[in-house]
Amino acid sequence: MTQGVEPVDLLRLIGSAAHDYDSMDALEQVLLPADGLHPLAAQLVAPILAFAADPKTRLPDQLLMLVGELAAHPDGEPVRQALRAFTVTLRNLSDLDDHSVVEESTALLGWCGPDPRLSAVLLTRAREYADDYRRVTPLVAAAQLDPAAAAGWLPEFLDPSRSSTVRVAAVLAMREAGLAPTAQAGAALAAGWSADPDALRWTTRRGKLADLVEYAAGGDARRDAELLAAIARDGQAQARRDVAQTLADRAARQELPVESQALLCSFLDDPEERVRRCAYRAVVADDTLTRRQADWLADAVARGARMRRSALDALIRVGDPRWREHAEAALREGWTPPRLPGALAGLPAPDESLREAILGRVVDLATTIDVNRSPKTTAKEQRELVGLLRVLGDAPDPVVGVLARHLAQMTWPARLWVAEFLAEAGRGNPEVIEAIGAMANGEVIYLRLLWLAGGDDAPLRAAIAVAPRRDVLAAVAAAEVFGDADPDVAARLREIRDGDADLKDRFAAAGALWELTGEPAEAAATVREALDAPWLRTRQRARELADQLGLEQA
Repeated sequence: MTQGVEPVDLLRLIGSAAHDYDSMDALEQVLLPADGLHPLAAQLVAPILAFAADPKTRLPDQLLMLVGELAAHPDGEPVRQALRAFTVTLRNLSDLDDHSVVEESTALLGWCGPDPRLSAVLLTRAREYADDYRRVTPLVAAAQLDPAAAAGWLPEFLDPSRSSTVRVAAVLAMREAGLAPTAQAGAALAAGWSADPDALRWTTRRGKLADLVEYAAGGDARRDAELLAAIARDGQAQARRDVAQTLADRAARQELPVESQALLCSFLDDPEERVRRCAYRAVVADDTLTRRQADWLADAVARGARMRRSALDALIRVGDPRWREHAEAALREGWTPPRLPGALAGLPAPDESLREAILGRVVDLATTIDVNRSPKTTAKEQRELVGLLRVLGDAPDPVVGVLARHLAQMTWPARLWVAEFLAEAGRGNPEVIEAIGAMANGEVIYLRLLWLAGGDDAPLRAAIAVAPRRDVLAAVAAAEVFGDADPDVAARLREIRDGDADLKDRFAAAGALWELTGEPAEAAATVREALDAPWLRTRQRARELADQLGLEQA
């Protein structure tokens, strides 16, 4: 919680943050950790504001902004209480010429109430500003400082004669002051946000459309839907996107009412691309929305739309059979959805045309994957390659031959995965034996595959003999080649299992020991450890082995 920073070091960090952005970032990480506020946050309000008020401070607005984040935090009540002792400091800061400092300090004044006199001062300031965007923060702060009085003067700012920006600001002020929503507030929000969705974007006191709609609707689902529909109907592009994003966020948490589903889906055909993209991402991520728009998604795939990959993936996810019509084209054209290999694996053996498409995609992936590119892209391509190799399964000789002929041109680690596939699917095939043998280069990992494919075991035996004793690949290969005919094999595996090697190596040795001896006790402890390994494949293999050993799993 304290990030290991002592109070005296915190004071030094505050002093550095007053002049340096990197230190400011570090201070924010310390005071706002993921698990809540720093326990000394309230006590640190005084030194932070002292630096903010110092004319020599280079970043006063950033310090004030940080205090605002602390005060707005769900656990920020002690910070809000502490701010009340600094009303004079904040008022002085709010009278400066620096717009950012004025904005941030004025926002903090809103936490310093109740204070009717200060509320009146800020209300006067809000009325006097010529720039509507500058009115937002003092208006909200004034309402916070004297909610009872604000109930009387806020309606004038909600009136249709006021600018859109001011009307939205007035709704935010009502909410921040804890006032009950009114029909006038709902109308002001709908009309104001439609015309000016940026009303709160350039001010310190910001508010999301979702929060304001929920407030103005007062918990009435029908009213909520009406407000969003009105903004979507009358709003400019950004306002419609805000509605789409609001509905998308809700869809990610819970199933939308039918009316809201219809409104969100209507944005798929919006004239503005940003709005369409927002709605589309929500539709392809939610089963209910995907099924509702399955025809639209299928049409998007058929017409070659830019989002066809994710559209086809969504159809696969909900089990819409139309995905099969486009599987072959996706493979041949190189836009394979993530779920396609798994879906193909669940079908009967592919026909010749589909198998050719799969083979072509496998060759393309295996010869182009570049581990030096984006890790995310590489991981996606590797998953696709492994999945498609599973689909090929017991491939006929022509398929095996094509892969064997391309093996030398394949990149790492695709070359290894394809070689493993060939060693099993092409056992005894001369082309496979020749291809793996040509690239083995004395490496145990390939010489083992050469042996499994039906090649000569002499090179493997020679490599095992000269490999380091704790080389896990050599030890596991020795167990496969020699079995229990060589008593030193088991001892070698135990040394690795019980040593200080990586968990992956120790787990591999334990699994080989169990295969060699048939004794569950040889592997049980290491398997239990591997169940919590940081690598997905290791955890999956550990679960499989735990089932075979009869071990209980959490």
